[in-house]
Amino acid sequence: MRDRIQQFFQEIQQNPIELYGEFGIQFELAIYLRNNYNDLNVKLEYPTSRIFNPLPQFVKKEIDIYVETITGLKYIIELKMPKENCGTPLEMYGAIKDAKFLEQLKQNDIDGCYSILITERQAFWNAHQANAGIYQLFNGLGVNISSIDIPQLPNFLHRKGPIELDNIYQADWNEYIDITNRNWKYYILDI
Repeated sequence: MRDRIQQFFQEIQQNPIELYGEFGIQFELAIYLRNNYNDLNVKLEYPTSRIFNPLPQFVKKEIDIYVETITGLKYIIELKMPKENCGTPLEMYGAIKDAKFLEQLKQNDIDGCYSILITERQAFWNAHQANAGIYQLFNGLGVNISSIDIPQLPNFLHRKGPIELDNIYQADWNEYIDITNRNWKYYILDI
């Protein structure tokens, strides 16, 4: 599945699209998968309760993109698209929460789980706070998504609590220029 996701990004590199919102990129990826791979059944905003009975205690209730192959393999894709006016630490926290959600799904017999974040917000990869707190997980040439504790969080996120991950997930930041000439960076994590 990862190779198919990467092929989507290669396609939009060659034939740029406009990036304007998380649902937009979610739909573009789903349409691409449906149109190019007849062996896939692609569903958007799919409830976890439609897959699991009894329903395990997950940190989220809906899956951004749920994919089943004709051979019965199951894949999950979670997407984040923080825009220029976003609350950067909150979006970073959400990306770590997505990794936790995908770990939980993988532990419940999902065959492959992927986390994609695409953003135009430079604070994700080039923040002044790069050596401290939650920012250090995202800054630089790549991301190193790992567990996060209260001391690493800004005060307004303390109430959300720590997130304990089973692994550290690394990926490079990739560049994308959309059809309107806006610069974006994205990563794909294999959970």
